[in-house]
Amino acid sequence: MADFTPHEAPATDALSLPVVPPAKLIGRDDTLRSIYADLRESKPVLLYGVPGIGKSALAATLASAYTDLPGGVLYLPVRNNTFADLIARIGRAYRNNDITLSDSPGNMAPAAADLLASKRPLVVLDGLLNPQATSEFLQRCIRNIPVLLVNEAEISGSWRGQRLGKLEPGHAQVMLKTIIEQAVETTDEELDSLAETLGYTPFALSIAGHWIKASKQPVSAFVAQIPKPTSADVSPSLLALTASFRSLTGGANNALQGLLLVLGATFTGSASAEMIAMIAGAPVEVINNALGMLVQRGLLERSKRYGQPYYRLHDITYTFLQTWLRGSKGLESLQGKVRDAVLAYAKKYGDSARATPTDPIPGDRLAAEMDLILATAQWAADNGDRDVANQLAPTLMTAGSFISERGYTYEVLLLRRLGSTSTSAFPAYETPTPLPTAAQGQSDAAPEADDDDEDDLIDEVDEIGEDTLDNDDDDQDDLDLEAEIEDEDESDLDEDEDSEDDESDSVPIPFADSEAPDQQRLDVIRARQSGDRREQAESLSTLARTQAGEGKHIEAIASYSDALNLYEALNDTPGILSTLEALAGLTIATENSQAAVLHATRGIHTALDVGNDIARMNLLTALGDARQQLGESEEALRAYESALELARSEEDSAKEASILYKLGYAQLDDGNSNEAIDAWEKALTLYKAQGNRAQEGKTIGGIGTANGELDRWTEAIGFYGSALHIAREVKDQDEEFLELTNLAYAHVQANQLGQAVLRYRQALHIAYTTADEEAIISVTVDLARLLVESPRHLSIAELLVDEALKLDSTDRDLRRLKERIEDEKDAFGDDFEYKTVKGTAQDYAANAAAME
Repeated sequence: MADFTPHEAPATDALSLPVVPPAKLIGRDDTLRSIYADLRESKPVLLYGVPGIGKSALAATLASAYTDLPGGVLYLPVRNNTFADLIARIGRAYRNNDITLSDSPGNMAPAAADLLASKRPLVVLDGLLNPQATSEFLQRCIRNIPVLLVNEAEISGSWRGQRLGKLEPGHAQVMLKTIIEQAVETTDEELDSLAETLGYTPFALSIAGHWIKASKQPVSAFVAQIPKPTSADVSPSLLALTASFRSLTGGANNALQGLLLVLGATFTGSASAEMIAMIAGAPVEVINNALGMLVQRGLLERSKRYGQPYYRLHDITYTFLQTWLRGSKGLESLQGKVRDAVLAYAKKYGDSARATPTDPIPGDRLAAEMDLILATAQWAADNGDRDVANQLAPTLMTAGSFISERGYTYEVLLLRRLGSTSTSAFPAYETPTPLPTAAQGQSDAAPEADDDDEDDLIDEVDEIGEDTLDNDDDDQDDLDLEAEIEDEDESDLDEDEDSEDDESDSVPIPFADSEAPDQQRLDVIRARQSGDRREQAESLSTLARTQAGEGKHIEAIASYSDALNLYEALNDTPGILSTLEALAGLTIATENSQAAVLHATRGIHTALDVGNDIARMNLLTALGDARQQLGESEEALRAYESALELARSEEDSAKEASILYKLGYAQLDDGNSNEAIDAWEKALTLYKAQGNRAQEGKTIGGIGTANGELDRWTEAIGFYGSALHIAREVKDQDEEFLELTNLAYAHVQANQLGQAVLRYRQALHIAYTTADEEAIISVTVDLARLLVESPRHLSIAELLVDEALKLDSTDRDLRRLKERIEDEKDAFGDDFEYKTVKGTAQDYAANAAAME
């Protein structure tokens, strides 16, 4: 079973939240204290207010403080989710099979309630609440734990409502200053004027501040971009958004505008960089660079899912883009591209999950995009196309163990239902509620639901857009992102996403009952509060090294990625280089090979520019490893050979031996067995001189494999035997197991079946000793296939197969062997004398371990 952490799992650090907390929350201290007082008493609170008023920012700030508590934060973005859907998501968050394997998760509410009561997280439901589902959820699943609800409109229920209004003028000015920093010179008077123009609305202020900082243009330049509305009711958020959007014209900016429209055409307003790249038809690296520019402008929010960047539009931006596309007649064609990309993406990783069932990466990629996959099926069905659901359902159902392991039983059942009926299967996926007008935002009363909201927004966009938006229909159909983005002068962007967009600010409320956070995480928090970028980068790097040392590779990748952004902002080449080297190694360890190629390639160029041959050697080796993982042996050979030259020039015999060892496998995979033997013999000489007995044994085993490829089985057996001796000498049980299975296979090829049975039995003993279920099944299959060739050994084969079937009753090879054994025993009859063993299958394997 693949090891993974669901993206819905409770967050135990601020970087794991699905909503990025602001660097500093301005003007909300009293509201924070009021809400926190209720949450401490486990009293649910509903935070409501107009879109763009800062509800999610406040919720994320509160949540970031709760991540240090033992239960963490179960932060679930919602969009009219049903009660059953909420229960299914809780099951996935805690990997509870009783819930996730149920086709009626609503009936599992008691199990969900028990889970939440035992884990005691802060539960946050943020987005568009389903009033009935929310009330039922609190009534049936919440027992004395804190719950924060976030919604646009006030709804009645068993909670206290807390309305969030616009900022005070002084706080609005401080917010602008905090975002802009020292990018341009500003005066209090022009900031006050801008804040007043934007109605003291946090979203509008954020858009304006990020535009000014990224462009390094004066406040007056942004003000000049603000269109003059034809109606007094146009919202400040829409004015700021229009100003920022209309500036995305000319050169690379055209591509940025087109990329923003691509994300606006998706059915959730969110996606991974890879998915966006598939829609846009551009390389992922180029897409990530471009999306980073949009993040800097405040037009996108970037978080992480399974260690990969994940991008999300604010609902205001999403609705704006959808309306603009609809008015330009480009929405339908671009949504068709989204549909096609989703189908291709699902097939790609569905096939990969089926081919490599123990690899977590395909499952991670599918899980990361399940929201979009389901929403795409819903959109297609709503437009009379049920074929999309009928393609997606079998793709997911045959993707190895993805559905059962990742907990999407309920969703796939709904998907199948969607493919056979016109009934709406996914009430959780619908178009975001359009933003209200500025007049609503400044009202003291709670906003009222209005069925005409979308028409109002369309009218607002039309009023603004006729004269100010230069609509080029070709932008969304033909995005030449790679050519245009590479010409963008990124140095002008002064990227500081960690200090602005990816940072959390501790809540100014004492947590008397909290546990002391890990010292390194505390150092990161303090560095962020100080605003010192270098201190932040170094503390993140220290944390990442610790995470990597503890085997927490995904967390380490996230920390190093954040550190890399800071080193880039500081133009710190040594910091960039060391971080790229670490990221290349970690992405190889997690088999994220494409990312490893990108990190290694960039690092190689950087090392070459600064003349750091040691770093270049390490990165060339990493590039070779990544190419090998991708099955690109020729490219791996070139990388290893370049690294080998550097190792020899540096007279680093340890690195030379390591690279020769890897080079041998690349040559073997490329069909050059004799060259592989030559490389391994050179490595063997070096390992012997270094006294590296463990690697000496592994290298001898490699020579055995190369001889096997040349059908020299007697020689292969000799080398495997030597490698086995060394593995036992250095007490490397994994290597001992490998060499035993290699020996057994070689004996089979040499028609030495008795020796083959002995070695397979010894390998099986190790598998049982280490409780490696996959190894037990694999060796049992190989051993039983030999035993069934002799009728007298059918009972022994049956004993082994029956024991292995207890571990996996669905394994096809085991079931076929079982059927063959039963058929042959029936044919021979009850009077036939079968050879038997005393004891269990484990005993049969253990007895062979002493036969040396």
